[in-house]
Amino acid sequence: MVQLLLILGQGLVYLLYALIFSEMVLIMTLLFDAPMTKTAILELDSLKLNQGKGLLIVKIVTGTLFLVLMANFYSLLRITMKNRTNEGGGLNPTEEVLKSMNILQISLIGIVLFLVLMIDSLHHYIRGLPSLVMAMEAAKTQNQSFRKEKTESVQKLNTMVQEKDTLRTKLKYLESECESEANEANKARAEADALRQESEGFLKEYDRLLADNQNFRNQSKLVEQRFTKQSISHPNDKKNL
Repeated sequence: MVQLLLILGQGLVYLLYALIFSEMVLIMTLLFDAPMTKTAILELDSLKLNQGKGLLIVKIVTGTLFLVLMANFYSLLRITMKNRTNEGGGLNPTEEVLKSMNILQISLIGIVLFLVLMIDSLHHYIRGLPSLVMAMEAAKTQNQSFRKEKTESVQKLNTMVQEKDTLRTKLKYLESECESEANEANKARAEADALRQESEGFLKEYDRLLADNQNFRNQSKLVEQRFTKQSISHPNDKKNL
């Protein structure tokens, strides 16, 4: 019985090694761009999408491996408990071989299950890679359009800054012209005030001269009247003369 268990265990170990090697080859095929990569992806797609035969085979294999794993755990636990209860100490060679076989099978089954999870994760990421590439291309296109809009915005901003500088220069020129015209207007206003004051002085002088002329005329009339009166009152004196 023990020899049969050892033979079956050895055959299972060989089978697990072959399964691990196959899984590693499949992982390498998925990781690198090999000629069989597309075929492997299509086979995995059909295995996942086919809810009948393929999924049933995967469940049977997984269940079998899980049962074998539990059986090895139970056998290892039984041998360990027997070693603890055996006060004579030590295990016989057959039990040592069985314990080593159980540990090896548990390790190999754990590696097989781990590789299965890795294959499933790789397949999931590879199937999602095209959509990710499309999303990256869309983001790249959007980024390029954003950069283009940013460049156009910068150019418009530079144009607006140049226009602002030009308008500022024109504004300074107009301000200087307004200041010069204001100065000229003030100067003209001052000259007009001076001319007005001078004309007012001329008018006052003219009025004074008119008044003096009128006074002179009045005095001339008085002198003429006096002379006329004297001529009339003393005619004989003129004759004597």
